[in-house]
Amino acid sequence: MARLAGALSFLLAAVAVAAAAAAGGESEAEAMSSYIIHVAQAQAPRSLRPRLLARAYKSFLRDNLPESIALPEPRVFYSYRRAATGFATRLTARQVAHLESLDSVLAVVPDLILQPHTTLTPKFLELTESYGLLKKSKGATDVVIGVIDTGIYPMGRASFAADPSLPPPPDTFRGRCVSTPSFNASAYCNNKLVGAKFFYAGYEAQFGKIDEREESKSPLDTEGHGTHTASTAAGSAVENANFYNYGKGKAVGMAPGTRIATYKALWKKGGAYSDILMAFEHAIADRVNVISYSVSPTGKIPEFYMDLPAMAAFRAVREGIVVSASAGNASTINRRFIATVVLGNGVTFIGETLYAESRSAQPRYR
Repeated sequence: MARLAGALSFLLAAVAVAAAAAAGGESEAEAMSSYIIHVAQAQAPRSLRPRLLARAYKSFLRDNLPESIALPEPRVFYSYRRAATGFATRLTARQVAHLESLDSVLAVVPDLILQPHTTLTPKFLELTESYGLLKKSKGATDVVIGVIDTGIYPMGRASFAADPSLPPPPDTFRGRCVSTPSFNASAYCNNKLVGAKFFYAGYEAQFGKIDEREESKSPLDTEGHGTHTASTAAGSAVENANFYNYGKGKAVGMAPGTRIATYKALWKKGGAYSDILMAFEHAIADRVNVISYSVSPTGKIPEFYMDLPAMAAFRAVREGIVVSASAGNASTINRRFIATVVLGNGVTFIGETLYAESRSAQPRYR
């Protein structure tokens, strides 16, 4: 009897372990990730209104996913009409596999995270207001540059201050500045900074809620990169600009007469494909004239047909928008910082450094 009871206990334990393993496998299989679904133009909804478009894509999923894989229910967090034709959603692996088999679906692309790049200056490119492109542009005061990046920090920044010499912003621009508790649009936006929006649904879908103690869920830049690229593209002239009193001089953007509209789609850990596509979507709808984009994936560059920002840029170009994208982060340093190294025996060497403290404090190495 005792032997039978022991055998029964072993059997029950084995069943419990097998059930737990099966449940674990099912849980892993049903894990959801973010994807961008590209829908064939002929099967795409025709609505121009974002809410109706999102509702139509929710119906698209309900109609095309069999009952056996309908749960967990996908969540559509963006819909696209201009930058792409399709939507961003959360799906399981089985749901992805089924959608990829449909004729109405052109591609299912994982929602990758991209990282920011940097840019150079007009002096390095030998541009001058006295001749060439800058002179022919006549200040380009009728141009709005949409900057897709980490936002903008306009507080106390002369590069983005109201400029009484500028005429009113162009009538063709349809954008606006979005106010939040940390971004007072009526105080920060003016005839220079004419638009400010932000997008985070794709980022939060992958990383969870943004910690607003560290980042501002608003157009406000808490990383610095977007402010840098916006001022590089269109910042007004600032005299005696410097980096901790080093490298003093006049700082001016490539086209200081143009207006800036910022589209914040990058955050502390980077920017999701889905948020960046939505930034392109709004920039195209707002009718900016130029889109500045200094972002790329880390590691291996995706094939062109999988590069969603490149596709969005193509859509923007078809609408007559110039897209300026950075080519990489391995840029040229276009200035020299001279430093002196004095050895313990008094021998002096003159060279270059990136980390000079000041002209009076020379580094010493023994």
